[in-house]
Amino acid sequence: MVKNYYCLNGRRISGEVISFGKLKRGFLYGDGVFETLRAEDYRIFRWDDHWKRLQKGADICGFEIAEEGENLRRKIETVLRKNGLDRAYIRISVWRKETESFDPGDESRSNVLALVKKHRAYPARFYREGIRCIVSKTYFKNEKSPLSCVKTFNYLESILARGEARKQGYDDNILLNTEGHLASATVSNLFFVKGKKIFTPSLDCGILPGITRKTVLEICARHGVNSEEGKFLPEDLESADEVFLTNTLMSIMPVREIRGVFRGKEFRLAGFLMKELKARESEG
Repeated sequence: MVKNYYCLNGRRISGEVISFGKLKRGFLYGDGVFETLRAEDYRIFRWDDHWKRLQKGADICGFEIAEEGENLRRKIETVLRKNGLDRAYIRISVWRKETESFDPGDESRSNVLALVKKHRAYPARFYREGIRCIVSKTYFKNEKSPLSCVKTFNYLESILARGEARKQGYDDNILLNTEGHLASATVSNLFFVKGKKIFTPSLDCGILPGITRKTVLEICARHGVNSEEGKFLPEDLESADEVFLTNTLMSIMPVREIRGVFRGKEFRLAGFLMKELKARESEG
C-alpha cells in the first residue's frame, strides 16, 4: 500500500480529514495550479525553479500563495527523512479559498496542499528500448492562451490525448499547436536530434517552460552541444536521428518510434544527457 503524507496550509494532516469544504473550488472549477517535484537521496531537485513557476502560475490565475517557500521546503524535507523517502514524488497544489461562487470576485487567498509519497519509476525497459508515440490529429496546444505556460488543475485534454495514443497501441501522443508547429507530448517537453545538434520547440509554441527542459539546455551549453529553440514541423521528427521527451518524473525518455518511423535503440546523445542529468539530480 502506498503511504501518502500531506501538509495543508502549513499543518501536517491525514488524507481522511481533508474536507470537501477545503477542496470544493479546485474540484468544482479547476481553479488552481500545481507543481510536481522529485526528490533523490532526500534532495528536492530544483526547488527554487519549481516554486517560482508555481508563483507565476498563481499570479496569472489571480491568487496569492500565502505559504513561504523555504518554510514548506523544510517541512517536506523533514517528512522525507522521517519516513525514509529517499526517492519521492512531491506535488504542491494551490487553489483559491472556499468561495462557492463561480466568479471569485477579488478573492485572492489560497489553500496550499503538499502531497509526498514514494516515487515509482517508469519501467526500465522504456529507457532501454524507448517508447512509441503518435502525432495527434485531434488535440492541439493553444499557443495564444495565457494558460499555455501554467500547470492548472485541468489536465483533461492531456488525459484524452494520452488515451488516444493508448487506444492505438502507443505509449504517448505528440501534440502540435494551432499553427501546426510541434509543441510537446501530453505531459512532457519534446526534443529531437539531427547530427550533433539538439532542437526543441520554443516557449512561444504554447508549451510549458519545463524545469527538466531548462536543465537539458543548460547541460548542452555547458558541454558545447549545439541546441536551438524554434518553430518546427512534424516532418522534422521523421528525419531526426533521435527523439526524446523530458519532465520531472520521467527525466529523459527516449522515443524509438513515431507511428512507423523507427530509430533503433542507440540513444547516444539522450544517453549522455541522462547521465549528466542524473548527476545534477543527486545534487538537489
